[in-house]
Amino acid sequence: MSETEQMTKQQHRALVKVAAILVVGAIAPMLDTTMTNVAIATIMKSLNSTVDIVQWVTTGYVLAMGVGVPFTGWAVDRFNGKMVNLVGLALFLIGSVISGTATTITALIIGRLIQGAGSGIMIPLLTTLIVRAAGGKNLGSLMAIIGLPMVLIPILGPTIGGYIIQQLNWHWIFYVNIPIAVISIGLIMWLMPDFKPPFPNKRFDWLSFLMLGGMFSGLIIGIVQYSTHDNLAAMGVLLPIFVGLDLMVAYVLYARRFPDRALVNLDMFKFPNFSGSMCILLMSGITVNGAMFILPLYLQNVRGLSVAWAGTYLISQGIGMFISRTQVGKLTDQIGARWVVIVAVVISVLSTLPFAYFDANTSKYLVLVVLFFRGIAQAGMTIPVMSDSYVSLPKELVSQATTATRMLQNVGGAFGSAILATVIQNQINGVVPTVTKLTNAYHMAFIWSVVFTGLAIVPAWFLTHHRSTTSVSEKTSKEAA
Repeated sequence: MSETEQMTKQQHRALVKVAAILVVGAIAPMLDTTMTNVAIATIMKSLNSTVDIVQWVTTGYVLAMGVGVPFTGWAVDRFNGKMVNLVGLALFLIGSVISGTATTITALIIGRLIQGAGSGIMIPLLTTLIVRAAGGKNLGSLMAIIGLPMVLIPILGPTIGGYIIQQLNWHWIFYVNIPIAVISIGLIMWLMPDFKPPFPNKRFDWLSFLMLGGMFSGLIIGIVQYSTHDNLAAMGVLLPIFVGLDLMVAYVLYARRFPDRALVNLDMFKFPNFSGSMCILLMSGITVNGAMFILPLYLQNVRGLSVAWAGTYLISQGIGMFISRTQVGKLTDQIGARWVVIVAVVISVLSTLPFAYFDANTSKYLVLVVLFFRGIAQAGMTIPVMSDSYVSLPKELVSQATTATRMLQNVGGAFGSAILATVIQNQINGVVPTVTKLTNAYHMAFIWSVVFTGLAIVPAWFLTHHRSTTSVSEKTSKEAA
């Protein structure tokens, strides 16, 4: 083996170590989100709360996380990335302790807000630091590593959460985060290399932060209110959405006028593959997140499974993701993301459509097989898109690209869940929710999911193909050489 090959292997091992450490830190916030969703009904009863108030246990978390994302994009440019990650973990740990020990709904919501702020720092850093460490190379393979918790935990979370609630109580949903966070802090302090800030003198633009934070908050609140009111014309829905849209327009004008000040530079949207990835991430709210929202409900309400058993069924989907993720990453590095995503879209359509016809009597083995192929499709629609977002981007735009991707993912996720929840609610309004009526309602929701999934082929065409392109930073270094 030549000296160059040995150095390459050593560099790859170092990158894998960094990725693994960051993944361990990301497990807690990702697991916490799905487990908390399972526990909402139990929490509402335990703390004598109402639906309108208890929804802030999840909505508050999402809002705090979304508002924290633009701050993180600046902080990782301004400060040591290792220290920024430790701050995020510390916040998440504090929020977990407060949430776990909460005896009132107010204390729980405060704990969730602190948890969300920590997640808003940790989750974007997972991608930003890996891309920087890798220098924009072999992103498909690396995204397959850091994408593992992103695709598996939403599947395993409901199962783990269901068993915890059955065997212990809802407080343990938050207690389990504590040892994970403590171990992660230790690993980062002792094993994680420093990530020197690329722009140590970069000033924080408060106007950008307020506009982006207000835009995100307005859109999320409006979407959540839409799923609750089931009326797009309601003032509680229209007002926050219009505020969010107005702030989005204001930010675009501001970023065009002052590109050096803005927290998210819009120049990255000049790259077709980045714009295509952003469209798919937004649409994934229905194609991925929305489907994951209705699948556990479908298994419980139509097939009569318990929370724990519904989560157990979904492990079949997780196995499909796990088995295919490595090959998906390699293919993305070899041929680009375009055809990998297009094939995944086709598989996703073919493996989601049967749920529009399945009923309570459908063979459980057929359901498990279809879920397995859905898992393969989800790996093909997440890993390539995550990696393709950064191809050809200049190094100085990496952190800002992560800010944009996370915000669009969060808005898309909330949008997808709200739309499909409303479709189901519209189907059962004014009727007795029998198994037959519920089955028809879920069938319609799956049809919506299939249609949106099929439309994802359009932006997928703008992703990279035959990846011979190199990043701007690579080109610059080659020209200098």
